[in-house]
Amino acid sequence: RETVIALGPQRGHVGTPSGLADKFARFVRHGAVDGFNVTPYLIPDGLDDIVDLLVPELQERGVYRSEYSGSTLREHLGLRAPLTHRSAPGRQEAG
Repeated sequence: RETVIALGPQRGHVGTPSGLADKFARFVRHGAVDGFNVTPYLIPDGLDDIVDLLVPELQERGVYRSEYSGSTLREHLGLRAPLTHRSAPGRQEAG
C-alpha cells in the first residue's frame, strides 16, 4: 500500500543505472515485487542502456539472474515436467 501511494503519481523511474538498481533491489528485498517490466524512454537506444548498464547493476545486487538453471523455459520457471498419456495418474497400461 505504501509503495503504491508513494509511486502512484509517477509514470516511471528515472535515474542512473546504479540508483535505479538500488531502488529496484529494495523493492525485491522487501517483497514488493517479484519481477520487472522495464520499458526504455527512448527506443531503440534505451534498450541498449538497460541491457548494458542496468542489468549488470541488478546482477551485482543479486536481484537479476546471471545464468539459467536449466535448458528449457519450463526448467527456468521451476515447473514440473508435462504429463503424457503414458504417465498420467490413474491410467492403466495395456498388457
